[in-house]
Amino acid sequence: MGTTTASILVNDNPTYEFKMERGLRQGDPLSPFLFLLAAEGFNILMKAMVEAQLYNGYGVVCNREVRLTHLPFADDTLLLGEKSWLNVCSMRAVLLLFEEMSGLKVNFHKSMLTGVNVNDSWLADTALVMNCKRGSILFVYLGLPIGGDSRKLGVWKPFIDRIVARLSSWNNKFLSFGGRLILLKSVLSSLLVYFLSFFKAPVGIISLIESIFKRFFWGGSEDNKKNCLD
Repeated sequence: MGTTTASILVNDNPTYEFKMERGLRQGDPLSPFLFLLAAEGFNILMKAMVEAQLYNGYGVVCNREVRLTHLPFADDTLLLGEKSWLNVCSMRAVLLLFEEMSGLKVNFHKSMLTGVNVNDSWLADTALVMNCKRGSILFVYLGLPIGGDSRKLGVWKPFIDRIVARLSSWNNKFLSFGGRLILLKSVLSSLLVYFLSFFKAPVGIISLIESIFKRFFWGGSEDNKKNCLD
């Protein structure tokens, strides 16, 4: 608790004074920096588990010399490790300890446990211990499909559906050519660049996206077909 007091002017009349309390409102510019300070504690806990040989990360590179244990991004964290009950128990202990130390709550119901080349029965038991959902390959993380083959058209279906859904919310009957061009360049093109920076799209997907963009730009729709000029 703080000792500072404040009041608010309402119609040029000050209200009663109230005490300032600790904490930041959601949307405060300092919130991300405060979260990073708290999340650094989780990083220290994971490093301590690895040094104590209580957690084995997933090995990458040719001889698995590099071990990945966690990859944080904003308020999301991706934990990686080998299949073992020691890893599961250590992971659960670290998350609960982080809750007690930081005051932040881990949403286990929104978390997902996914295994690669792991039998379903073991994965189901592990998800029960972690009190989270059991996931499967393919899944979406940060808006990107993880675990799928980008050469298959089915992997790109959620991305195409997002483009179509975004275009359906824009009524191009009331937009000029300039307005449609700005929407395509500023909104949909950035979404496309984000996907293509990770995956190489098949030729059929590129042609499909171009046709969707052209139809929207020239004012066409499913009910109103128009010729597109290249």
